[in-house]
Amino acid sequence: MNIGYKLFERDKRDGKLYPLFIGKNTPFKMNEWIHAEFIPTKGFACRGGLHIGANLPSAPHLIGADGTYKSKRGKNFERIWCVVEYNANHNYNDYVQTLPKKCITDGIPEDGFYNFKEANGALWIITSDIRINKVLTEKERCDILKAYGFDEQKAIAKRVAILNKKHLTS
Repeated sequence: MNIGYKLFERDKRDGKLYPLFIGKNTPFKMNEWIHAEFIPTKGFACRGGLHIGANLPSAPHLIGADGTYKSKRGKNFERIWCVVEYNANHNYNDYVQTLPKKCITDGIPEDGFYNFKEANGALWIITSDIRINKVLTEKERCDILKAYGFDEQKAIAKRVAILNKKHLTS
């Protein structure tokens, strides 16, 4: 089983899970395979597929100035991390290394996945399909980070300093 982590928006009223940005109005169901759609979206890089964290349930670039994963959808939503299984039937890593942007920009990785490394060093898996297996509690999430020796508070401090500097100069 190939496991990764994905951050979702959860509607507190009905428990439905939604992607953060691309296709954000379509709920994802627990324990069912979800196939990616290619949805070019203004303001976002064209990298079709479902994006998940490779090793860690952490994305410092999505943490707000208050140091939390606060929902952008209002008081009825919260951001939560989930354990997801992903489709690894075909590994496209060698193929994407031959592409100019090191990613598939005109579709999704059909029936498979590839790794994508952001400029900030974050490693993402981009895949054709995921299944949400479990919603992580905050304690479970922190235990995973600790097991990997990842200091999220240090990463958050860097992010908050950048956000505060931008706020002071704007």
